[in-house]
Amino acid sequence: MTKRNARQEWDAIEKLAVEDEMDRILALSDAELDRELVDAGFDPKVEAEKGAAMAADLVAHRHEQAWQAEAEAKLARVQSRFAARGSRGEKLTRAELEGRIAMARTDPRLAQPVSVMFRNRPAEKATDEELEAMLEEIEALAEHEE
Repeated sequence: MTKRNARQEWDAIEKLAVEDEMDRILALSDAELDRELVDAGFDPKVEAEKGAAMAADLVAHRHEQAWQAEAEAKLARVQSRFAARGSRGEKLTRAELEGRIAMARTDPRLAQPVSVMFRNRPAEKATDEELEAMLEEIEALAEHEE
């Protein structure tokens, strides 16, 4: 372990002081806490209402953000499956690649997601390697949809 510099020492001392103050406050009875709030110029009822509202907001925000964790987990699973697929092995001509991509765009299960996936990378302007990558993504999407 390296020796702390003066700033790190000061930060550690402040952290300990905050923890000690939190422990002291948590040990107070409700009446003692109310008395300290009044002595500091606060209304205990108003502060309790503010605290309850803040807690409710934090809980609501946490529930609103839960979908993100679920989406990230789902994305990781799909990406893992995609990575495990490996390459198809067969080499297709450009016309075959474009044809399979065009078919996917007309497939009712895939049309919307494929259009979204490739709205910024039109097949006509892509290299053969990019078309192969596009087709691999489409095939993975089709497997996922099944």
